Amino acid sequence: MRSPNLRYLPAVDHVRAYAALLIVFYHGLHVFSYEARFGKTFGIDHWLQPANPLLAALAEGHTAVALFMVLSGFILTLAALDGGVRWLGFIRNRLLRTYPLFVLLTFAGIAAAPQNFSFGAVVQQLVGLGNEPGTFVSPPFTSLLWTIAVEWQFYLIFPLLVAVLSQGWTRQVAGFIAILLLLRLAIVIAGGNAREVSYMQIVGRLDQFLLGMWAAWRWRQRPPTPRAGGVLAALALLAAILGLWGFNLQGGWPTEPGWKILVPTVEGAVWAAFVLGYVAWANDAGRAWSRALARIGEISYSIYLLHFVVIWSLLRSGLVPVWSGRFVVDALLNTLLLALP
Repeated sequence: MRSPNLRYLPAVDHVRAYAALLIVFYHGLHVFSYEARFGKTFGIDHWLQPANPLLAALAEGHTAVALFMVLSGFILTLAALDGGVRWLGFIRNRLLRTYPLFVLLTFAGIAAAPQNFSFGAVVQQLVGLGNEPGTFVSPPFTSLLWTIAVEWQFYLIFPLLVAVLSQGWTRQVAGFIAILLLLRLAIVIAGGNAREVSYMQIVGRLDQFLLGMWAAWRWRQRPPTPRAGGVLAALALLAAILGLWGFNLQGGWPTEPGWKILVPTVEGAVWAAFVLGYVAWANDAGRAWSRALARIGEISYSIYLLHFVVIWSLLRSGLVPVWSGRFVVDALLNTLLLALP
C-alpha cells in the first residue's frame, strides 16, 4: 500500500528488501546452525561469534529491526512533510497495512498452542502491547509480533512528534535523544535490564524512529547528490559492519552490560545515514536489479512476519539436509535454498 501523499521512491523499497533479507539470513544462520550443533531448539546459550567480520555482523543481524525502525520514521515523515498528518486517517491506514496478517498469526498461534491461551494475554497482544510481559506467546507464529507492537506505539505519537519537531528539527531530535538516554540510564539504575529496555521497548527504539524522521527532513531540505549519497551509504554500511563485528566480539546480543543503553542511538544514527545516502544514490535506478529489489521490498512485511514460521516448520519436519557438515555453511545454504524460496 503506497501513500497518496508521497511520490514513489523505489530506493525505499530496496532498503525494505535489504532489511527483510537480513533478518531472514540472521534467523536462518542461528536457528539452523544451533539445531545442527546441539540437536535441540535454538537458545542463546551458545551465541555464534565467527572470526569473519561479515559473518559476525550477520550473527548480529537483529540490527535489521533497527533499520526497519529508521526506515519507518523516514518514509512516514516524508509523507507528513508533503501532505500533513490527519491522526485518525493515519492510524486507519497503518492498521489496514499491518493488522490483518498480525491478527492471522495471533490466531494461528492459538490454534497451534491452545494450552498457552488466556483471554487477557491475547487481548494484550491484539491491542499493541505484545512487547510487554504477560502477552500471548506461541512460537513460531508470535515470535516477531513484539516488533509490530513497538511500531504501533510509535504510530500513536507520530503526529505529535511531527508537530514538535517542526519547531526545530535538529535541536528537537537531539533533545529527545538526550532525554531518552537519560531515561534508559535511570531505568538501569532502578534495576532494569539494559539489553531488554534498549531492544524491546519504545524507550529504546524511539531514538531510531526519531533519527529516521530527521533523515527525511534533511533529505527534503537538501538531498545529497547521487555521488555523495553513494559515498555516504557505503561509509555507513562499513560502519555498521565494523560496529556489529565489535559488538559480537563483546559477546553479542545475549550479554547485558549497562553500555547497551547507547546501542539504539548508535544503530539509529548509522542506519539513518545509510538510508539518507542510499535513497539519494539509488532512487533513479531503472534497471532490472532495481525492479527486483523493489518487488521484494513491496512484500517485505509478509517476509518479515512469516519467515520464522517457514524456518521452524522446515526444522520440525526434518526437511533440512546436511550439505557440507560445516554448520555455518549448511545453515546459510538451507536459508538460501529452502527457507527463502
